[in-house]
Amino acid sequence: MKERIRKATPSPWVAASNSGIHGNGLFAKCAIPKGTGVIEYVGRVITKAEAERIEDERLARADRGERTAIYTFILNTRYDIDGNVSWNVARFANHSCDPNCEALLDSGHIWITALRDITPGEEITYDYRFDWNLCRDHPCHCGAGDCTGYILRKDLRWRLRRRLSREQQETAA
Repeated sequence: MKERIRKATPSPWVAASNSGIHGNGLFAKCAIPKGTGVIEYVGRVITKAEAERIEDERLARADRGERTAIYTFILNTRYDIDGNVSWNVARFANHSCDPNCEALLDSGHIWITALRDITPGEEITYDYRFDWNLCRDHPCHCGAGDCTGYILRKDLRWRLRRRLSREQQETAA
């Protein structure tokens, strides 16, 4: 397969800067109305096999104690987007358990879209929607009131809260 690349589309809405959530973040340069396509998530279009190879390499680095992050975004059943490229500013948008944006797939493009009006200077966040098998490897530092402490999609957070409570009770006993 010839490598396909989704090049950056400049966003008048955001700029990258240091984040209190995790390393770098994206921040609103101006007021962003609800429903706005804030920035497109771009990168190299890769096969699922290539995505798996990238993840195996990331896990090996994590096992060696290196700080790692996941930048692979599911595009469809055959392809993903490897967003770990310099021209993908959207990769700096952090996860939050109480996000102000969501990731939407639209005609083969992934857009980070405002769920509500966003004020200037506010950090752009969305729910990474990690599945159960990933959450314990990815602590969450978003600070939201209902944060479980791990990056996990919203519909499974009740399950994690129950498990953490059970583990806490077992440890205390």
